[in-house]
Amino acid sequence: MFYIIGGVATLLFILVIIVFKEKPKHPPSRAQSLSYALASPDASYLSSIVRLFRNLNFVLLVITYGLNAGAFYALSTLLNRMVILHYPGEEVNAGRIGLTIVIAGMLGAVISGIWLDRSKTYKNHCHLNCLIQ
Repeated sequence: MFYIIGGVATLLFILVIIVFKEKPKHPPSRAQSLSYALASPDASYLSSIVRLFRNLNFVLLVITYGLNAGAFYALSTLLNRMVILHYPGEEVNAGRIGLTIVIAGMLGAVISGIWLDRSKTYKNHCHLNCLIQ
């Protein structure tokens, strides 16, 4: 089964390499056309990554996401052992605790998104110039 999945994934990878172009002949929108016209030819992937990591807000976002994801993964991985250690025979409740954590995270993300959209308290300083540089 793994060989079949590996073969299909390899075939799809080869097709993507052969069929897909770097960019279309004609830009799909005026904004994309403008970004093609204003893009500097010497902009490279490495320079854009370096510029991105010089942005303090991006670095803070990466750190906070990493801490949040790491804590969630560690807790969810060790949850069953922690519960069984203190409450033997409560495997079902360990699963319920895990489900509660996941649902609370999903609801928190939805509520935060709605709140940010309605209150407009997020920072949005990046315009077209920020995307092109």
